[in-house]
Amino acid sequence: MSRPRKNALFELGEQWIGAISGSAALYRFWYDERTGRTSRASLGTEDIEEAKLKFATLVLKGGRQKADAMLATILEKYFLERTDKLPSKKAARAAGRLLLSCYGATCRANEFNESKQKEFVDWSLAKGHSLSYLSRNLSVLAAALSHGKIPHEIVYEPKALREKWVLNPKPARQRFIPSDEELARFLAHTLPENLWRWTLVQLSTGGRPQTAIDLAPSMRARENGTVDLNTPGRAQNKKYRATVREPEVLTNWLDRWEKEARMANKDNSLAPSWRYCGYASLESVQTAIERVRAEPEVNLPRLSTYSFRHKVTTILRRAKHSHGVSEDDISMQLGHRRPHLRITADYGEWDPEYLKCAAAAIDAWFIGMQRRVKTRTLLTQSFSKSAPIPRRKRVTARLKLLKTMVGATGIEPVTPTMSR
Repeated sequence: MSRPRKNALFELGEQWIGAISGSAALYRFWYDERTGRTSRASLGTEDIEEAKLKFATLVLKGGRQKADAMLATILEKYFLERTDKLPSKKAARAAGRLLLSCYGATCRANEFNESKQKEFVDWSLAKGHSLSYLSRNLSVLAAALSHGKIPHEIVYEPKALREKWVLNPKPARQRFIPSDEELARFLAHTLPENLWRWTLVQLSTGGRPQTAIDLAPSMRARENGTVDLNTPGRAQNKKYRATVREPEVLTNWLDRWEKEARMANKDNSLAPSWRYCGYASLESVQTAIERVRAEPEVNLPRLSTYSFRHKVTTILRRAKHSHGVSEDDISMQLGHRRPHLRITADYGEWDPEYLKCAAAAIDAWFIGMQRRVKTRTLLTQSFSKSAPIPRRKRVTARLKLLKTMVGATGIEPVTPTMSR
C-alpha cells in the first residue's frame, strides 16, 4: 500500500485522513517525531464528513502547532480554547474573519514577516478602519500565535504602528442625525423585514445598535413595562446596556411579532434562540442600510446604524418642556449612567415613573412621524392613537374647555393652577 499521505482524503495541521486495507473505517494519520514513524488512529466511522468533524476536533484541541501551521487552524484553536469562554468572544472572532479575509485561510504562521503585517495594515486602512480597530485586530493575531507557542513579532500597539509605518489616524467620524423629513423618506421605503424590525426597535429604545439585534422575549419585564437591553449572561462593560421602559409603540410591535412567531409553530411555542430581529450581525444591518440609503427616493448617503441612536437622543432633548424629559432620563435611556446608579438599580423594584416621560416622548414622536409616512403603518392597530398629553398641554386644554363653558353659561371660570 502506498503511503497514506499521498492518498490523503483530507489534511489539516500536518495531519491527514486516510484509509488502510482490510478496514472500512477511516483513520487519522500523523508523523510522530519521537519515534520517527507515521502513526495512525481510527476515527470510528466510514462517513467522510463525520470523519472530518472528529478529525478537526482532535487536531484543534490536541495537536501541537508548528511555525508553518495554517492561520485558520491557529485562530480556531485559540478561539475554542480561550476567547469563546470570554465576554469578548464575538469581537475576537470578528477579528479572525477580517484576518482571514485579507490573508486567506491557507496562509501560514511563518509567513508573517514585516511586509505581511504591512499588507494587513494597508488593507485595513483602505477599508476605512480606524487605527484603534486595526490595533485590536492585530492584537488578536498576536495573542493567537502566543497561545500556540509560535514565535512571532507582531506590531499592534497604535503608537508603535504610527512610528513604524508613519500612519495617520483616521479623522473623527462626523455623525449624521437625520431630520424627521429625511427619516420619513427612509421609513416610507420598502424595507426588508429584518431591517424594518431593527429600525422600529432602535427608534423605540435608542440603545446601542447591537441591542436591537439581540433583543429576545426573555429580556422583557412585562409586569413593569421595561426591557433589559443587556442579553442574559453578558457582563456589563464600558458599552453599558440600559434597562429602558417600553414605549407603547414598541410593546405593540413586540407582542405582534411574538404572536405571529407562535402561530407559525404547531405547539404555539418559541424556540429558545428566537429573537425579534433575524439579523446575525451588525454588519448585516449596515449593509442593508447602505442599500436603502442609496435609493434615489431615499438619498441619505451618510445614514448609519448610529444615526438612529443619535436621532432618539435628539427626540428626547426636544421633549424637555413638552414631556418633562430630563438629562438624567436621557443618560439612563442611553446607558450613560453613573456608576453608583448601576449598582443601586439592581436592588428593589422599579419605580413606576421610571423613564415614563421618555417613553411618552417617543410615542408622541411616532404619532407625528405617522403623519409624514403615508405609505406604511408605524403604529399597530392596538396603538391608542393618541400620545399622553403633557401636563402643560392639559392645563391649556382645560382653559379652552372653560372658555367654551363661559360662552354657554355666562359663569366666570376659575383659572386652574399647575399642581404637582
